[in-house]
Amino acid sequence: MRLSHTYFYHPEYAENNESVIQHFEKQGISMQKIQNALGRKNRFIVPGESEETSLSMGIEAAKGVLGESKISISDIDIIVFVSNTPEHQIPCDAIQIHYALEGKPETLCYDINANCIGGFIALDQVSRYLASSESAQKALIICAEKMSRVLDPQNPITAFCLSDSSFAFIIEDNGNAASGLIDVLYHTDSSFCNTVLYPPNGHSCHNLQDKAPWDRIFDGMGSVDFALDHISNFLKRNHTTIEQIDLFLFSQFSIKNINIIMESLHLPAKKVPFYSEELGYTGASSPFLALHQYQKKVNRLQKGDSVLIWTLGTGYQAGLMLWKY
Repeated sequence: MRLSHTYFYHPEYAENNESVIQHFEKQGISMQKIQNALGRKNRFIVPGESEETSLSMGIEAAKGVLGESKISISDIDIIVFVSNTPEHQIPCDAIQIHYALEGKPETLCYDINANCIGGFIALDQVSRYLASSESAQKALIICAEKMSRVLDPQNPITAFCLSDSSFAFIIEDNGNAASGLIDVLYHTDSSFCNTVLYPPNGHSCHNLQDKAPWDRIFDGMGSVDFALDHISNFLKRNHTTIEQIDLFLFSQFSIKNINIIMESLHLPAKKVPFYSEELGYTGASSPFLALHQYQKKVNRLQKGDSVLIWTLGTGYQAGLMLWKY
């Protein structure tokens, strides 16, 4: 199994968080603690007058990864669209992407909404499907968010945090059982299920002006504890040590959380990339965008390199994945 083609698309407009910081500081709200925890300077935002949607951005990312990889849409057997903010529910947006790209009839299409762990789950599912299928060989996964549509601009966390963007990657079954997905471990603590809600009162009471509330008790620390409690045994059961991991792809939600894991496990900073400071937080695509940026700016992974992925989604759910490049 191979993950070798990635593409990042974002709106042209980049918002510098300095203006957001000043807005809240004038209200007597200290933003330094939030800045230190999240680590943000810039975010990409779809302007209010723009017609861009999560779907249109997803289509652009899909076209981009197909173009750069020189892989034809006729070779794609699965299309998965991952989003908290899909443009449609009926039909699923993966069908819309299939139509826009002129995909072949023999294509499986479906959407996933698992919040920020959605891309991780899609990679898990697709890898297992390809490995067991007698005919399917390539899958296109697209993660796209237009979170500015649902987030509260008066909440100092949500106003500061997420980028509107899309990200696409291709998974290929290359017949090499020694590469690709090695193991996955999940952890769910549903006691946080009401800390971040959209629509806040459910679709049955949905108002177009609704924004997603964010309770500050949800800071991702439970998923950090999960990582610290389980990474060593997770690697041990796969006959791997921390030192043998070539790259750690961690959720880009919080630099504070990354630093806690990095310091606790004595990980070298050069193996733990963080790009949300310059790009904003991109949700489900964040660990894969970190891979994209790392290979673009630092170093390309080599065949046989080991990657450990840790990420989380609101509600909350967290996961660990061991991937052999």
